[in-house]
Amino acid sequence: MAYRDQPLGELALSIPRASALFRKYDMDYCCGGKQTLARAAARKELDVEVIEAELAKLAEQPIEKDWRSAPAGRNH
Repeated sequence: MAYRDQPLGELALSIPRASALFRKYDMDYCCGGKQTLARAAARKELDVEVIEAELAKLAEQPIEKDWRSAPAGRNH
């Protein structure tokens, strides 16, 4: 699967431990989460193919919790 055209924020939500990978490469998946993997890699002068391969390995692992469907927390 090609991840390069997907937003970092979506990848962080859908692939277990992708957020840790993005932190490793100092890629902003939170505030800059709308940028694609390709754009984020280019801005950091990183090899997008290497990162895609790492994401593919992570995607093979079972998902513990799908955070996209988790209810929003309440502030008390």
